[in-house]
Amino acid sequence: MLPPISGSTQSYLDQLSQMQTQMETLQQQVTSGYRLQNPGDDPSAVGAIGSVQTLIGQLVQNNTNLGQLQTELQTGDGALQQAIQAIDSAASLASQSSSLMSNPAQQAALLQQAQGILQTLVNISATTADGRYIFSGDLDQQALYQVDSTQPTGVMQLATATSTRTVTDAAGSPIWTAKTATDIFDARNPDGTPAPQNVFAAVNSLITALQANDITGAVNSISSIKAAGDYLNQQLGQYGIAESRVTDTLSKQNTLLVSEQAQLSGLRDTDVASAALQLNQLQVQQQAALTSKAKMSQISLFDFLA
Repeated sequence: MLPPISGSTQSYLDQLSQMQTQMETLQQQVTSGYRLQNPGDDPSAVGAIGSVQTLIGQLVQNNTNLGQLQTELQTGDGALQQAIQAIDSAASLASQSSSLMSNPAQQAALLQQAQGILQTLVNISATTADGRYIFSGDLDQQALYQVDSTQPTGVMQLATATSTRTVTDAAGSPIWTAKTATDIFDARNPDGTPAPQNVFAAVNSLITALQANDITGAVNSISSIKAAGDYLNQQLGQYGIAESRVTDTLSKQNTLLVSEQAQLSGLRDTDVASAALQLNQLQVQQQAALTSKAKMSQISLFDFLA
């Protein structure tokens, strides 16, 4: 039976064990990049880390949503600019009609151009971004209009859409609720009749006059076409305001995200330089302890253990 290990030897072995444990912990911290390997390493930091991680997740998701909205708004902005150009062309045609409708060939050319403008506007109402019809509200997988000369406004509404999708910032404040093609191109009075600013109806009034060789009607359509153009410009302005809001919100949230990520790093991440220095110091101390013990006089195994 071996004699018990002396107190000094046990203390020496305990110190070596502690050094080894500390070195293993530091090595894990350096390798993983995290100073906390489990909740027990710093229980007081666990709650704070969880809260910061939750906020970071919300900010990242909000930024993703805002990025998608930014693309949608930019696409809508461009589409409305094209629509305004089309309406300007319609106004120009209406102005030319009084002097050109006496010539059948020229009248036919005017009519063809006006019909082309209406088709362009319908196409614009079906603009897509990221696989969605951006002017179709909640029915974003289908277009809402098609050209139909039998209809009073020259188009047929294929579906009635509402828009309930609202994008908010990190505080929950709404930034934008998508507009539908009905809101933008097919404005209606409370009784359901086309409003004065109805874009489709304005262009169709020119088409109807050209088909009937009605010079007076063609000239009179100018006022409704201009009203439609003014309305489109108002809609474009709202898109511009929303784009500015998104840009500002993204900037603020990115600043907050960087701050929260820095806070998380401070709570969770390893100070690699400091950990590496401590690890090196412990390795030196361990080697020194082993070397010192090896130099001690050892007569026998029992003497070593004593």
